[in-house]
Amino acid sequence: MKTILTLILGITLLSSCHSKKNTTATVEEKTAVEKYKFENVSPSDSLFASIRKGACFGQCPVYTINIYNDGTALLEGKNFVDKIGTYKKKLNYEEMFSFVTVAKDIKYMTLDDSYDNKNVTDLPGTNTSIVIDKTRKKIYNRFGAPREIRQFENLFSELMKSDGWVKIEDNKKGKF
Repeated sequence: MKTILTLILGITLLSSCHSKKNTTATVEEKTAVEKYKFENVSPSDSLFASIRKGACFGQCPVYTINIYNDGTALLEGKNFVDKIGTYKKKLNYEEMFSFVTVAKDIKYMTLDDSYDNKNVTDLPGTNTSIVIDKTRKKIYNRFGAPREIRQFENLFSELMKSDGWVKIEDNKKGKF
């Protein structure tokens, strides 16, 4: 009888220690997820619109802006822009809708996927994208794009100049 009680007590102690380890792991996992959501964008969010401005041989602005469906915008300023580092901002409905409006006005979804000339070497490349009606369209523009594409690209430039950006990270040497 004493052996059975000792065995039951031992099993109970082992199972309670085991459950504490699981609880600790769960708390650590939750903390990591909360940290990820704060520092980045939730994995459940999807990219709504984006721009990536590339470098040239001169002083061309180099930056990336990603706008997610929940209105979160992330800006990574790399070179020749006022905001160097990583910034975050929340866009309202009107700001988000302006991207769709301009894209529809210029018929963005029907434009070519790429505008380039390999013989022209000192122009920065610009990648833009947007999702409209569950369809993603991406355009690369380095040379020869219709004037209207600049209207869409300028939305991002104006957004970058707007108020409300909060710096969340400095650029680290060698990051870009």
